[in-house]
Amino acid sequence: MKIIVLVGGGHAHLHALSQFAKKPREDVQLVLVSPAVYQYYSGMFSGFTEGLYDLDEIRIDLKRLAEKIGSAFYQDAICAIDPKSRILIGQSGKAYPYDAVSFDIGSQTNSPETLRKYISPIKPNYHFPEQLLKFRESAKPVIVGGGASGVELAFSVQAWRKRRHFTAVPLLLSSGALLSAQGATASKKIEAIAREKELPFFTDVTIDDIDRNSVTAKSGASYPQSDVLWLTGPKSPDLFEHSGMPVDRDGFLAVHSTLQSTRYAEVFGAGDCISIDRYPDLAKNGVYAVRQGPVLWDNLLNFLDGNPLSSFIPQKRYVAILSTGGGEAFLTYGRWSMHGKFPWKLKQRIDKKFMKAYQTIYN
Repeated sequence: MKIIVLVGGGHAHLHALSQFAKKPREDVQLVLVSPAVYQYYSGMFSGFTEGLYDLDEIRIDLKRLAEKIGSAFYQDAICAIDPKSRILIGQSGKAYPYDAVSFDIGSQTNSPETLRKYISPIKPNYHFPEQLLKFRESAKPVIVGGGASGVELAFSVQAWRKRRHFTAVPLLLSSGALLSAQGATASKKIEAIAREKELPFFTDVTIDDIDRNSVTAKSGASYPQSDVLWLTGPKSPDLFEHSGMPVDRDGFLAVHSTLQSTRYAEVFGAGDCISIDRYPDLAKNGVYAVRQGPVLWDNLLNFLDGNPLSSFIPQKRYVAILSTGGGEAFLTYGRWSMHGKFPWKLKQRIDKKFMKAYQTIYN
C-alpha cells in the first residue's frame, strides 16, 4: 500500500480528490491534511461580501468529502518536512509518513510586519468570512492593494454598503495603476468604471505607517481608517524554507514543470505556494491552479507506478472576470474586455458549476 498525502485543500487537490472518488486505487491510501475543515472558494468571495451568497455556498467540507471517497482526513497544520525520512510533522505533534506528498496550501499576505497590528488578515482563506463581515460594516474601511483581489472587494463592499445606505464608502489605495498586471488598457477601463460607480481610489500611494485611526503614505498624505485590508500580493509560507526544501528567491517551493520538487522526486506542489522553474514569473491565481490539477494527479500516480511524468504548460491567455458590484462584472481576455451584466452572469455560472462539482460528491 502506497501513501499519498495531500497537504491543503486548494483547487488542484480538490481535483485530485474528485478523481480518486471516480477511480479509487486499492493500492493507494490517500490522506488529506488541512488546518481547517472547510476550504473556501476565492472566486465567490466578492459575492459573499456583497451578500449574494451564504457561507455554505462558498465553501467545501473537506472532512465530509474525504470520508465520502475513502480518504483519511486530519485537521492539522504541517509545520515541518523531513524529505529524507519522508515524514511530515504537524502542529499537533503527529507524524505523517508518505510515499508521495503534494502541497497546495496557498500563500500568505505580503504585509510589513511592523504594520500587522492594524491589518485584518484574510489568509489563510478560512479567516476570510469573519474578517469580511466585520470589515464591510466598519466606519471607515480602507483596502490597500490595486490588484484583482483589492479592486473586486472594494467594489463588493461598496455595493453592500450602498444598498444599506451607509454614508461612508470604502477607500482603495494602490501603489500603481489599478489592475496594472493586466496592462494599461485594462487599468484605464477599470479606473473609469470605479469613477462611474463613485468608488474612491488613489494610485501611486506607498504606505509608510498605519496607526489606530489613519493610514499614512510616504508622500505625507493621511487617510482616515477604522479597518484595513492589506491585499498587495502573495508571500510564501515559511514551511518550505524552514524545512530546507529547495525554494525560489521568494521562498516558494521550487518545482519543475512536472510540478515535482527540483530536488526530491516524491515531493509535488501546485497553486500559489509553488514556483515553476520554467515559468518563474507565472502569476499566482486560481486559473493556473485549476489547470494544474489534472497534471498533478496524473503525475502523482505515474510517479508511484514508475511511469513518465507530463508537464504543465500554462495558457498564454485566459478569461478573467472581476465583479464590480450591483450585478455587473469586468471581463478580460488578452487585450479584449467588456463590462456589464453578462460577464457577471457568466461568472456566477462558472463559480456555481465549480462548487457543485465537489459539493455533490458528499451531499
